[in-house]
Amino acid sequence: MQDKKQIQNIEIRKLNPHEQVIEENLKKVLTSLKVEKRLKEPIIVDKKTRVILDGHHRAKAFALLGLKQIPCKLVNYNSDEITVEPHQNGEITKEEVIEKGLSNELFPPKTSKHKIGREINNS
Repeated sequence: MQDKKQIQNIEIRKLNPHEQVIEENLKKVLTSLKVEKRLKEPIIVDKKTRVILDGHHRAKAFALLGLKQIPCKLVNYNSDEITVEPHQNGEITKEEVIEKGLSNELFPPKTSKHKIGREINNS
């Protein structure tokens, strides 16, 4: 069960993506939101930098629908409980994720895969 205290509605314009989205996946998320009229899971965001760790497609879909805020689970990205690994081959660090999120240059889609005690999807 989600800890409701860690879930906050945050203005989408104040969030910092670190990856681009896949248009086909974005269309699927948009369709799902229009049909279900709700977000099943909050996006995961670093509480210090507001970098999106999981939920790029959901955040983009909310913005395209004209919504101003999105439910976010705020986490301490520096925690040892959170790890990042490449989605494919290669290497990636937490520092690189934050750097991209705070810049205007984004990683390609599905560059990183985060785990918070358990695996989370990057969608």
